[in-house]
Amino acid sequence: MLRVEMIAARQGDCLWISYGPREAEHHLIVDGGPEKAKVLRAAVERRMEADPSRRLHIDLLVVTHIDDDHIGGVLDLLEHIPDGLTIGEIWFNAYRHLVPPDKLGEEQAERLSELLDGLVARGTLKWNTAFGGKAAVVAEGGELPRLCRQDGLVLTLLSPDQGQLIKLAGAWKEVLKGAEGAEAKEEPKDLLGRNDAWPPDIPTLARARFCEDRKEANGSSIAFLLEYGDIRVLFAADSFPGRILASLGRLTCSKPVKLNAYKLSHHGSKKNNSSDLLRSVSCSTYLISTDGSYSGHPDAEALARVLVSGGPNPLLIFNARTKFTTRWNGPRELKRSPPFRTRYPDDPMSISIRFDGSHAPTIE
Repeated sequence: MLRVEMIAARQGDCLWISYGPREAEHHLIVDGGPEKAKVLRAAVERRMEADPSRRLHIDLLVVTHIDDDHIGGVLDLLEHIPDGLTIGEIWFNAYRHLVPPDKLGEEQAERLSELLDGLVARGTLKWNTAFGGKAAVVAEGGELPRLCRQDGLVLTLLSPDQGQLIKLAGAWKEVLKGAEGAEAKEEPKDLLGRNDAWPPDIPTLARARFCEDRKEANGSSIAFLLEYGDIRVLFAADSFPGRILASLGRLTCSKPVKLNAYKLSHHGSKKNNSSDLLRSVSCSTYLISTDGSYSGHPDAEALARVLVSGGPNPLLIFNARTKFTTRWNGPRELKRSPPFRTRYPDDPMSISIRFDGSHAPTIE
């Protein structure tokens, strides 16, 4: 059994993955949402309060990239670590990991690196040890990094590649000032209040010309394929579709790659979810993590591609009930839409999806 909890993290990602028997569960967390939301720390504290021992061990914490809606909640947690919480390992590409050592410029002082250095020095945390202490990165050729975790869990790294890390290094200072703010200036139509035509004509929208994301921080995202027994889930962070498509092509499994679920990249952005990528997988369940409060995600164009190219009668699972997500509540109002299904959280704090072998996912 594997459970994916999409915590309501405003516009960001905070994913809590649990697997194994109830009496000996393992925990893997991907991102922490925005710092001000403090949702990761709250989720940790809730779990610890529910355990008689008041203890919790997180086997792996993945910080996919440095945008606040992914890294901020991790900073909040590590600056306020509750007694009884332990973390086995963290995956995070800091500035020191972005380029070869002989090309490094002056290292930028950023809070997470300083926190991790302190925890590593005290022997309470391992940092990128699965990659020999170096960057979590996909090489240009050969096999993809395939990492075995506790109880038979396997994570196959799909993104980033070295070129994307070098691009981030060149823009490091600007990105730290706020990649999302820069994006808003360049693309005002992505702001809250965008003028999407509604209801959209789904086939026409799905055929719209695709322009891939070029934001350095998003391209540096750690994305991976999770396998647990017969269960496969793709966690795309905010990665570029071209990078994921190329990595999926290097897998030895049959094509298209069969998935039990796919966490859409960049909260359902039209620039991070291409029809080509969607056709490269066989999937019926798509996870969308956002309330739309910053950029109005998910984009209608991206979800139109899911409905047309994402398999028959796909299930869209949202982690928030807002005007940006509930407008997808069934195909009746949409023009020429293929059949699809939607699910929304009953609990405002999260929605949990349980996967059990070849059976359809169960919403808990």
